[in-house]
Amino acid sequence: MKLASTVSWSALATLIRLANGFVSIKVFALLIGPLGVALIGQFGNLTSIVMTLALGGISAGVIKYTSQYKDNPEELHKVWHTITWISMILSIPVIMVLLVFHNWLAQEFLHDAKYGSILVFFAFSLGFYVANSLLLNILNGLHEIKRFNLLNTLNSILGLLVTIGLVYQYKVYGALLGIVISQSITFFVVVFFVRKKAWFKLSSFFGKFDKFYFKKLLGFTAMSLTSMCVVPTSQMFVRGYLASHTSWDVAGCWQGMQKISDSYLMIVYTALGTYFLPKLSNLQDKNEISKEIRNGYKLIMPFVIGSALVIYFLRDFIIHLLFAKSFGAMRGMFAWQLTGDCFKLASWILAYLMLARAKTKIFMTTEIIFGISFPLLSYLFINLAGVDGAVMAFALNYMIYFVLFVVLYKRGYLF
Repeated sequence: MKLASTVSWSALATLIRLANGFVSIKVFALLIGPLGVALIGQFGNLTSIVMTLALGGISAGVIKYTSQYKDNPEELHKVWHTITWISMILSIPVIMVLLVFHNWLAQEFLHDAKYGSILVFFAFSLGFYVANSLLLNILNGLHEIKRFNLLNTLNSILGLLVTIGLVYQYKVYGALLGIVISQSITFFVVVFFVRKKAWFKLSSFFGKFDKFYFKKLLGFTAMSLTSMCVVPTSQMFVRGYLASHTSWDVAGCWQGMQKISDSYLMIVYTALGTYFLPKLSNLQDKNEISKEIRNGYKLIMPFVIGSALVIYFLRDFIIHLLFAKSFGAMRGMFAWQLTGDCFKLASWILAYLMLARAKTKIFMTTEIIFGISFPLLSYLFINLAGVDGAVMAFALNYMIYFVLFVVLYKRGYLF
């Protein structure tokens, strides 16, 4: 499997998902405005944290060991059995917390207890979320890229249809409910497409808990929990501080800028996850790893920089096309946000090496430091420059992050 081939399939699938994303952005902008978009961002961060806790942060470990043992069914099943046990044991307390504290969580994170019932729905559907995520990670680890991208595309379309119907009827409440329901429905779509696979049987997932692989997965748990909890938490802080310092409408404009970045970078995220992580996990020779890293930069960075430039020069058209007049504050954010995106992706290519090599201490340390520095820099720059300060902080944070990773790579700490 070549990187170019993976990027091509990822690009095709992502273009379709981008179209869906653009439609949903426009619908949200028109029907629920900046405030609604901000609350969707808050809810998205909250669900990311909950999902990571319920999965034990083992998604990267599922991909790594599925890829490593895909030709060794006996060892592969030991890994999957252990993964199933971990996800079941961790999901139960997470579900209980959501059920007991749903109103408090809604008030704290969504600033209105009326959304508590959404978290109750989320709690009852969490098992589908977890199972769906595990199956997609397994497909990724087995290098079934076409099927993996097809399912992500179908799930994106299905989620769009469900969410648009609900947001039209119930506004912000419908948007949040649509996110929960669509993620649950997609589990059955995935099951339908893998039902005839030889590996898809109960005995593959339910069996003896293996202490050896549990210890192996703990490293990925620590890294993923750190990353997937620190990053969304820092984003929630920045969004909340923007809202308190300015307004929720302004925070919604910042969230809209994040959506644009997430949309055009989705191709790269998918390629890194579906190609780089399995590939780097299997490579052992330092020269081969360095060659793969260089190839990644040669292919990925021109795309990222070129896309950023096109988006910057078309920023007025993009705001008009995808949003509404109430999102005009976004215009001043583009330069700093897109600069930060370029440094972010340049850093991530090296960060995936660290993840693949299970460099737990370095990964956790850098994630925590820069997860804290982003809201601190945002606090400083928002007070100096208003909403534009948030994207200035984002760019500066990733510039420093990239420089650090280059130093770590050059000195051999990432191998």
